Order: sequence, then C-alpha cells, then structure tokens
Amino acid sequence: MTVYKRFTILVTSMDTPTTKYQFVNRTKELEHLEKLYKETEKEGQFFVLYGKRRVGKTELIKHFYQNKPHFYYLASRIAAKDQLKTFSAVLADYLNEPFLKNSPFANWRDLFDFLGKKMQQNTTPQILVFDEFPYLVEGDEGMSSYFQYGWDECLKNTKTFLILSGSSIGMMYKHAIAYSAPLYGRRTSQLFLEAFTFQDAKKFYNDTDFEKAFSFYAIAGGIPGYLKQFDPKQTLWENIQEKILPKGTLMNSDPELIISEELNEPQQYLTILKAIGSGRTKFAEIISASNLAPNVVTKYLGVLMQLRWVRREVPVTEDPDNSKKGSYVLADSYFRFYYSFIFPNQSALESMQAELFLKKIKEGFPYFVSKIYEDTTTEFIQTAMREKKLPTFYQLGRWWDKNTEIDLVGLNKDDDAILFVETKWNSKPIGTDILADLKKKSQQVQWGSKERKEYFALVAKGGFTEELIQRARQEKVLLIEKDTVKND
Repeated sequence: MTVYKRFTILVTSMDTPTTKYQFVNRTKELEHLEKLYKETEKEGQFFVLYGKRRVGKTELIKHFYQNKPHFYYLASRIAAKDQLKTFSAVLADYLNEPFLKNSPFANWRDLFDFLGKKMQQNTTPQILVFDEFPYLVEGDEGMSSYFQYGWDECLKNTKTFLILSGSSIGMMYKHAIAYSAPLYGRRTSQLFLEAFTFQDAKKFYNDTDFEKAFSFYAIAGGIPGYLKQFDPKQTLWENIQEKILPKGTLMNSDPELIISEELNEPQQYLTILKAIGSGRTKFAEIISASNLAPNVVTKYLGVLMQLRWVRREVPVTEDPDNSKKGSYVLADSYFRFYYSFIFPNQSALESMQAELFLKKIKEGFPYFVSKIYEDTTTEFIQTAMREKKLPTFYQLGRWWDKNTEIDLVGLNKDDDAILFVETKWNSKPIGTDILADLKKKSQQVQWGSKERKEYFALVAKGGFTEELIQRARQEKVLLIEKDTVKND
C-alpha cells in the first residue's frame, strides 16, 4: 500500500484584507464533497468546480481537503512547456520522486501514464486538484484532450478524486461542461459556486449595524473576496474611498481584469454593460446607447447572460420565452456598482479629487442600495417560507405593466395562491398607506382564479408604525424589519 503525503503549493497574495476572517458557511457544498470523497472508495470521482473570480472556490477546496491526502496545483499564465516543467517538479515532491525535477515529462500524456500507475497503488482515496484549469487550456489547446486521456485511461479506475476548478466561466463551459466539450460526460459531478446570501455575508461583520453591513453586501454582491476588503471599523464612504476609488486596488482593477480574461472583444461588451449600468434596460434602449446592430446586441447579451453578469427579467406572471416585456439588469452586484458609478466617470475620477467623486456616489447610492434591497427581498421571503411564516411560493419575481410595479410577487399554481410584497429602504417607519397602496396595486395583477388566495408582506429597513403593526396582525400581513420577521 502506498499513501502519499499531503502536499499543497503555497500561494502568496498581496490582496490581504484589513480584518482577519474565518471560513464562512459552504455547509452544503462541503457535505457534497465529502459524499463524493467517500464514493472514491468504490470508483474514481471527477468533479468540476466553477464560479466567478473571488467567490471562494479555492478556499472551499482547501477547507475540504485539510487532513486528507491531497495534491494541489495552481496553474498560471506561462508557456505550455514551462507549465509542464513546473508541474513535474511539484509532482516530484508529492510522489517523492526526485528524478522528475531533473527529467521533466516530455508531454502530458506521459505524465498521466506515470501518475496513473502511481495512483493504482493506493488503497486510500487521493485528492488531485488542478486550480485555474483555464490557464492550462490557454497555454495548450490540446490540454482538454490530455485530461480526457488521463481520466479515461489512467485515473478513472483508481481511488482518485480529481478536481478541476476555474474562474473563467466561458472557458470552463467550452472545455469541461458544454455538450461539445472534450471532457463532457467524464465528470461525475459539477458545481457552480454561488455568491453568498446576505445572511452569510453579514457574518463577516458581526458587530456592524444593519445598514452598513447591507451596504457592504450591496456593493460586493456576496463575493467573499470583495466582502473581505471592507473594514467594518471604518465608515462606508471611507471604505469606498480607500478600497475602490484608487487605481491599482483590487476592487478598482478587477472588472477590467475579469472582462479581459473572459471576452475577445471587450470594448463592445463594455458599451453594453455601461448602457445597462446607466439604466438603459430595454433592448431598444441598449441598441440606441451602444450604436450596435440588433443581432450583435442579441449575441453579446447571450454571452453576458451565460457568464451570469446580466440577467433578463420579465413580469413573473409571464412566460419568459414569449414575453415582450423583458428588461436587462446587471446580475452581478459589484458590476452594477462599478458600471453605474466608476466606469462611466473614469476620466472625471482621474481629473478631480476623490472627495468630489465620492460626493457623486453619495448622491446616487440611496437609489442603488434600495434596488439591491428589493432584489434581496427574495432571500428574506424564502427564509420566511422555510420557517413556515408563509406558504410556499414556487415562483418569485418582479411584476410590472405600463402603470404599475410590484417589487416581488410569489405564485403557487397548485394552491391558486399569490403573494404581494413591497420593499422600502426607509429611514422612518412606514404606515398603513403603504399596505393600502400595495393592495390596490395587487388588483392589477391578472393571474389565477377569482377565488385566488392572496397574501401580503412588507419589508422595511426603518420599521413600521404601531398602527401598521396592529393592522398587519389583524389582516395576517407579514412584516419584515431589516431582514427579520417582525410579527412572530
């Protein structure tokens, strides 16, 4: 029996947060990985992990493999032959084969032949991690075929838990996930790692008041790498001035870096992102603002939606495939912040003092954060449903027509039930007039039967008047103050 030591390449980074944070949540993801690891006792497992940059893929992997036999390799943007040489040297330490340092493999096929023979000797599952797999493919277009051979012929029938991870969603789709990908059908499991919910994100700022914590979340969009940049001991504006506005900081340079890695024609996409960020959300408005042909805009929007940077919304009561009321929004919160405030005013930022630029952000920030609060209402309502404070509504989304808009509507076709929700980023308690207005607007929604069961909920950062609390109790209206159910 051969059991190889645990081996990790240590990677240093200049992106060190001001405050030290512990590993947060990812309970379900870790449980899934543990399940796969146990199954490796019976047969090899091939797991593909992908997600946005700084969403925590590497941290998840490292947290999972601690105290387990593992090999971790972080690919970099170097020539293919140098990549193979570097990998050979690292593998030499992992397998305790010093000769590999002086005699690196001639190609990846030979490497997998050698690795497969070594893995066949194991009776204990071994974890092999290739992080930033897209960098490997970028250096050698045939890399996916090498991994296909390596898995099919060398590793599949060993106790190997192979993990490929990557931040370039487009490249991961092309080479590992899409039907046409060389590795399609080889993986035994895959996972798109989602950004944190607000409930998870606020754990980074345990002693911080709700408004500041939510403002951090509204900007960072639940991306751990961004959440860690903010110092809760400083004001929101101090954080923006120090962590976002200066050139060269992680949050200032990341959008440009991400776009350059994902897209071949970044300027055209930037035009569309800027248009949506400035409020041009209708298809015709995006065409007008970008000066691009309709078929080109359609193509680029499709790519942006696949990357999950943009999403198309239609009224929740309509069929997304047939609705003509679609609008486009920036699905990534930090992109929404960046392309609403930073990117459109880059030249101004370079020519004016940061304090003056910050003033421009302060003017538009209340509207920005209120829209994120509206989006996050879905999370609050889902929590209320899990806690049995509301019936289950399987469809949740905005609803609007020419004259009316409702922040969130929930549908349950089986029970002929509908939920109406109004959200307010208010500073003073809201009163019964808001509930009355919501009930009036609800009459405009044509859905279900005439006897449909109607439910109402109000979400307010600044709370509710005593009169509204009493009315809500009588009429069984759910009240959520900040992010917590008020009328238990």
